[in-house]
Amino acid sequence: MKYEKKVISRDLPKCYAIGMFNDGSTNSILIGVEKKGPIVRFALDGSLIDTPVSGPGGVMTLVQVPGRTDQFLSTTEFYSPNCGGDHARISSYTKQPDGSWKCATLVNMPYVHRFGILKNTSGNLFLLACTIKSACEYKNDWRFPGKIFGGKLSHHLEEFTSKHSLPLKVLKEQQLKNHGFYTAPDRSYALIGTNEGCFKFEPPESDLDSWKIKKLFSEQVSDISVTDFDNDGQNEIISISPFHGNTLTIWHKDREGLFTKQWVDPQKREFLHAIWAGVLCGQPCAIVGHRKGDRDLIRVFFDDGDFHIEKIDHDRGPTNCWVFSGGNLDKIVAANRETDEVAFYTPYN
Repeated sequence: MKYEKKVISRDLPKCYAIGMFNDGSTNSILIGVEKKGPIVRFALDGSLIDTPVSGPGGVMTLVQVPGRTDQFLSTTEFYSPNCGGDHARISSYTKQPDGSWKCATLVNMPYVHRFGILKNTSGNLFLLACTIKSACEYKNDWRFPGKIFGGKLSHHLEEFTSKHSLPLKVLKEQQLKNHGFYTAPDRSYALIGTNEGCFKFEPPESDLDSWKIKKLFSEQVSDISVTDFDNDGQNEIISISPFHGNTLTIWHKDREGLFTKQWVDPQKREFLHAIWAGVLCGQPCAIVGHRKGDRDLIRVFFDDGDFHIEKIDHDRGPTNCWVFSGGNLDKIVAANRETDEVAFYTPYN
């Protein structure tokens, strides 16, 4: 495929997080910045809708609250794992009748990086959140492993504040560099990638039950995503390894339910980071980007019995990406952190 590029913003320094948001009538895209700066909302044609907050930034994750057309959650003031996350927290943003957005602290959580919202079969919502480490005293200090937390969500998250935080419990400790986070489309489970491997988390069915936690494989892994690349009826996992690493791997589920390596990209790509997997223009694939070296955005797909890679863009340094449907066309949105731009890519033959 070929791609038509449209830059929708050239001045979002260190643009990082991407989240989809529906206000009840219109789909839109949230973009948050890694350092000091705003969260902005764009229409699917690339026009600016509004700026829910002008700061303080430090946004690693953006998630709309299911069932709400006026509320999303965001990490706040996680500026860096290098002594830049001491005051990090998860915030709620709720749109007011006058069009403004009210911010409240859902939970204080130093070094929180990724999180997601899951749903059990009864329709109850749960927060699953990860701290990438527990403390930091100097650059690249990884002596203090992070943790994974879980908790049941209420229907009125805006009622929580810094003095009345959402109660959470530790689900798993000693989870160093838990950078990868994938939420299933139906929110029934999440995958988390850490130095210990890839773990599957399923929320409890009742207040008496525990979370279900299963290790899928043991290799050090950073970011991850899921789709059925080869259309065999079984989802594969595509992973980046190690932490902020240079290796792309696709893992296939065997008859015993174990994930083994199906394909490893022979080319090393420095500082792999952006990753999305799903169906683009009718074909299962992954969109992947890296932040150093060639700083490319690429598509990984399976065809004629093998995996292939095509280049979408070059030297832009994407940190996150997503695919959405804009009208009758699928489009890719990328937060090109290293060049401060947000861009759409529309595939065509």
